[in-house]
This record gives sequence, C-alpha cells and structure tokens, in this order.
Amino acid sequence: MRPSSVKRKVTTPAPAHETDAERRHEHRFQVSESIARLVMRTTANNLPLSRDDRPYQWSTTTYCDTVAWSIFRAAEKGSAMQLRIREYHRTRPREVLNPGTAWIEFKDDEQDTSLKERFGVSMEVARSFLRGDATLPEDHGLAERASLLLRDGARPVAVTQYNRLAYNSLDSSLRITADHNLMYFALPWETRNDGDTEPSPLGSLLAMEPDVIVEMKWYGELPHWAVDLHAYLKESTREERPSKFIVAMRWLLGETDGTKKSKKK
Repeated sequence: MRPSSVKRKVTTPAPAHETDAERRHEHRFQVSESIARLVMRTTANNLPLSRDDRPYQWSTTTYCDTVAWSIFRAAEKGSAMQLRIREYHRTRPREVLNPGTAWIEFKDDEQDTSLKERFGVSMEVARSFLRGDATLPEDHGLAERASLLLRDGARPVAVTQYNRLAYNSLDSSLRITADHNLMYFALPWETRNDGDTEPSPLGSLLAMEPDVIVEMKWYGELPHWAVDLHAYLKESTREERPSKFIVAMRWLLGETDGTKKSKKK
C-alpha cells in the first residue's frame, strides 16, 4: 500500500471538554432592539455576565448535514442531533475554520429541550474530525452519534455569525442570551479537497435578521423574576423562534423565508 493511501488517525492531548449535566429547557424569541434592551437590563440585575463569553464578540458556527438533509428533516420534526464547529473572534471573519481554537459541538434537540456536549481543540483537529480522521479522547454518547453522521456523509453546509451578549447563573442552571446582527451564509464545501488546510471562504449571504434573538435556557424551576421575564417575552412575540440551524437550512434550501414552516410540496 502506498503511504499516500494510508488513513491517518489524529488524536489530541486532553482538549477542553464541556457537557450539560442534564437536559435543559430552551426557548427562543425574536424581539425588537428596544424589547431586547429591556430584557437584558432585567437580566443584568439578576445574573452575572457569562465568564466564557466576551460581550459582543463574534460567534461563527458552521453546521453540518448529510446529502439527504437528514439532520434538518429530523429537526423539523422536533428531534435531531446537531453537529457543528464554533469559533470566536473579536472582528467578524470572512472565512470559517480559521487557525486557532475551535469547539466541536454536539447538540441533541428534543422538542423544547436540549443536551449539549463540546470539545475545545485546535482547528487542525476539527478539520480532521470532519474528514473522519480524528478521534476525540472521550467518546461520550453524543460524540459517538456525531461520528455516525460523518460516516453517513455529513459535511459543512451552512454558517451563522452574530454578536452575543450572555448572562449565566453561577451554577449554570439559567442562561439568557441576546444575539445581534445575526447572518446566515451558504458554505460551498463541495468545491474543496479533503486535504485542504486553508480557511474556507463564506458563500452567499442567505439572510440577515432585522431583530434580536433572545434565548432562555434552564434546568429545573425558574426563579420568580425569570418566570415573569419569560411571560413578557411570550407576550411580546407571535410564536416561538425555531433554532438557528432550522432557519439557516430553510434559507439554504429556499423552502421558506426562514422562520415559517416549509412550503407544501
């Protein structure tokens, strides 16, 4: 066998690892800038700023799906396993999978709850993982399911970029975020070679959100002030917001305006 045909396995020395202790409730709301300011002002009076999120830094998330769009179709039915790569930058990048630290994230969505696990690795390892070459040192349940998706042909297809303001309780039981300047992009991954190590240019801009996306995520019971805040958000919106992944894929496939349900075929 020629050396060039040998599949190289890449392992990593103990990357950062984060996982949810249990399934958490997750509700999203699309609100005006003025409502978002009021909501986050109330939140700031009750929760500290998140220690892991610098205020208003750029978050870039690359989402994967299979050729048959199986992850998106499952998500539309209310249950899906997401596979994504997340990067953080001080200024908005025009490319994805840039050198530096990447977070390989696995998220299991079930109706209005979710369970997330993620690994902080070098971008080289993240690229190798997407090619099926890298193994993570701790293959928990979500990571194993994500590996199956990759074997089924999952590859990067869409990207979101936004500025996030995040507040988190010290025990992580409650997290409230506001995402500004949210944009959805296509990603022309099929034009790349498997061995490419350069950052991938963003594709077409699919859409830009005119409003702010506020998310509340929590375990157990909400404190009284958060119950009132949640009720206020529900009263201020017509319907709950779909996930960024669902909205991005609807725009990518041209099925809707992003927020509404798919057109009947």
